[in-house]
Amino acid sequence: MPAQPTTTLSPSIITELEKVIQGDVLHDTYSLGLYSTDASFYQIRPLVVVVPKDETDVKKAVEVARSHKIKILPRGGGTSLAGQTVGEAMVLDFSKYMNNILELNTEARWVRVQPGLVRDELNPVMAKHKLHFAPDPATTSRANVGGMVGNNSSGTKSILYGKTVDHVLEAKILLADGTELLLKECSREEFEEKARQPNREGQIYRSFKEIIDQNNEEIKDRFPKVMRRVGGYNLDEFVYTDKWNLAKVITGSEGTLGVILDLKLNLEPLPKFKSVVVVHFADLLESIRAVEPMLPYKPSAIEIIDSTVLALGYENLTTRQHTHFLQGQPAAIQIVEFYGDTAADVINRAHTMVADLKKQSLGYAYPVFPEGREYDDVWLLRKKGLGLMMGIKSEKRALSFIEDSAIPVRFLPEYIDQVLKICEKYNAPVSLYAHASVGVIHVQPLLDLREQKEIE
Repeated sequence: MPAQPTTTLSPSIITELEKVIQGDVLHDTYSLGLYSTDASFYQIRPLVVVVPKDETDVKKAVEVARSHKIKILPRGGGTSLAGQTVGEAMVLDFSKYMNNILELNTEARWVRVQPGLVRDELNPVMAKHKLHFAPDPATTSRANVGGMVGNNSSGTKSILYGKTVDHVLEAKILLADGTELLLKECSREEFEEKARQPNREGQIYRSFKEIIDQNNEEIKDRFPKVMRRVGGYNLDEFVYTDKWNLAKVITGSEGTLGVILDLKLNLEPLPKFKSVVVVHFADLLESIRAVEPMLPYKPSAIEIIDSTVLALGYENLTTRQHTHFLQGQPAAIQIVEFYGDTAADVINRAHTMVADLKKQSLGYAYPVFPEGREYDDVWLLRKKGLGLMMGIKSEKRALSFIEDSAIPVRFLPEYIDQVLKICEKYNAPVSLYAHASVGVIHVQPLLDLREQKEIE
């Protein structure tokens, strides 16, 4: 059981919450133990968990938290790898009740949803209209849309669709003081009009404008120029355009600026045709060097899986029958996917890329699959990669602490080479997988945290 919090809520506060909340108020040892963890290895026991039935419950919970100076931590599916959903706070869990589709406009291609809706429960409904919410982290079967916004998630197709911030149109949020805001795109004139309001909303718009105006050149100079930059507030979304949307600074803020009540999201058309190439490599660094030559063929994804994850795939009963496409014993594979308007296009681009790789002596096997059973098997193995790593049966466990380091693709081979040498120096086995297309590779050293030297 995680350590007891240094602060505990008095029974009177629990009673106060139970009187005003229509949903669930959880404060027993078992529930607090469950909510003290997420998908990371961090453990912090919350003070109380509120599972709101509706927006009124959220407002009542925030009101109680404000009156007693209790920290607030919004939470969805708990799939975070860096401890974002654990803390000594009042946890608000939206996944049980606030998980509905509220409004859909297929012509304008947008949907309005509550934050607790699971991404893979949203998209089957959208697929009936040949649309989808495009960001696709590996945890889409349980990741909540609100959590994806808080985390600014992206996933395998980010080279094509970008990050969640590129798909958030509006956000209705609740501030700690009880103010409710609807954040959406404004022209410079509309933004300045809001900033003149003599209320909390006006104060926020004025203060934000000051931050951007006073630091405009600094933001341009110092924010990293990589697409997969998710290391903080998205101030760079406001220095290259006159159309400002504060929903874009809420995105990626991990619940630190306000509580999301509902979201209006952009929808993309589903691809008409798809194919995938599985490029096999005898050398890991060779697979990293191959990424840059693949990019001119405009793939929708380039995903690396190393020999550690592949070996686990061979051994696992749920994935073994889906590994038939693997040839030999590769040090790594790159899953390269293509979207297009015709079946011929997605196959031809794949074969043209393969011919180019062969000319450059990159890779040794290149099976190509159109959409179908083999295509699905390839992606199933990729989707299961994190779970396979987390389930390793040994004293050493895969640890997610070198996560989402976004490196310009041209520097990716040098970066991975240096990381592997550091791990080798400390005798730490390591596995690699994820989004080589955009320079984001999850590097997971295998360590035994019961050993002090491995902690150090």
